[in-house]
Amino acid sequence: MGKRHPDFPAWQWRSTPKAPHSIHHQALSLLAVPMMALAFLLLTTGVFSNNASSAVIGLVALFAGLAIQHRGRQIDAKVLNASVSKAF
Repeated sequence: MGKRHPDFPAWQWRSTPKAPHSIHHQALSLLAVPMMALAFLLLTTGVFSNNASSAVIGLVALFAGLAIQHRGRQIDAKVLNASVSKAF
């Protein structure tokens, strides 16, 4: 149970998809992830300080970040489906 895997990096990345993410997906993730982190901080600050406008702005920004990530995943899925359909 306590033994380490002899080839840890290969074992760690074995379950990841073989196709790399598209450049659009990476760019949108680079925008969305920090946006969601800041939105969460803004939301929690607004809730705990009883500032409704801050909480609402944080909530809207959080959903916007999730929407941006969803759009990036849709673009990546289209690229992946296009490459799979060309192969067969």
